[in-house]
Amino acid sequence: MKKLKESKVGAWLKDKAPKVLEIVSDLTGIEALDRVGDLIKGESMSLQDKLDFERLLSEERMEVMRLEVERIKNAQDREVGVVQATGKPDYFQWVVGSVGLGVFLVIVINGLFYDIENEKVYFHLLGIVEGIVLGIFGYYFGSSLGSKIKDKHLKNIFK
Repeated sequence: MKKLKESKVGAWLKDKAPKVLEIVSDLTGIEALDRVGDLIKGESMSLQDKLDFERLLSEERMEVMRLEVERIKNAQDREVGVVQATGKPDYFQWVVGSVGLGVFLVIVINGLFYDIENEKVYFHLLGIVEGIVLGIFGYYFGSSLGSKIKDKHLKNIFK
């Protein structure tokens, strides 16, 4: 993924809002675009500049989403290809999924039935493990129905 300063939004910011570009130049992804949107609200500029910015921001968001959909599709195609090439199910997928789910369940059960000495650390740990588990399940077992619908809409937009 290219850095924000290397994108069309970055080129626009260089001309119209250089202070904002200094702050977010090395960021990447949708979060960076959202941060720019928040920062640009504080800038004084014409209505046309704001409209131009929103258009560029939308285009850049669509490109980032397209790349994310493509990355997920490539990963899933790779997994299917491995199974087809070997002619055997991918047991590693189930082992990793089971271990991830097991660790998550242990942490949740610990929080429900035992005293938590440091709640702040517990909730940070829970969030980290939850993110890992969601990543595992998203990679190995596919996306949710909502994501599939989003993927379909994105594909239609890019055609």
